[in-house]
Amino acid sequence: MSADSSLSKETANPAVDGSELIRFDKVTKRFGANTVLDSLDFTVSSGKHVTLIGPSGSGKTTILRLLMTLTKPDEGTIKVGSEYLTHEVRGDGLVPAGEKHVREVRKNIGMVFQQFNLFPNMNVMRNITEAPVHVLGLSKDEAEERARELLELVDLTEQADKYPTQLSGGQQQRVAIARALAMRPQVLLLDEVTSALDPELVAGVL
Repeated sequence: MSADSSLSKETANPAVDGSELIRFDKVTKRFGANTVLDSLDFTVSSGKHVTLIGPSGSGKTTILRLLMTLTKPDEGTIKVGSEYLTHEVRGDGLVPAGEKHVREVRKNIGMVFQQFNLFPNMNVMRNITEAPVHVLGLSKDEAEERARELLELVDLTEQADKYPTQLSGGQQQRVAIARALAMRPQVLLLDEVTSALDPELVAGVL
């Protein structure tokens, strides 16, 4: 069943520190006969770090996939900042969001996947600068300056010209984090965030 298109409109507030940044309202997701999320309600405030903990199959990755619009809820609504992710406002109500609306809202969300998904044919610098140039419209110089700052942050300054296959798993994960941060997202989602990081690097990187 698709989300209800007659839901009432809510008052929207821009996302600033301490304000509501993510809201799930009565979100249900089913896969066949299996209900993974059942009328889920939760909010996350800007500036907060939130960890989802639970056994395999409890819906952790499904929540991330919903926020990245890799899957759609069967019921309920999701908001990111002041905008609905799953719907858009029409008149006094809501209708299912079109692809253009989804793309605009999704620009505010970054994701570091468990498998990192780096572009194997691009070096580290280009992996980080590709989206800021082609999606945000930054100049090459602006994007590279931002990338250098982020590589310093994750202690990979010397690896800018290397390709993903030349890096360790922990280095690849740090590149993936830098790439996500280069888009300056309001929300950063991380799946198995410390899976490949050396223990001594966890606090510094995160």
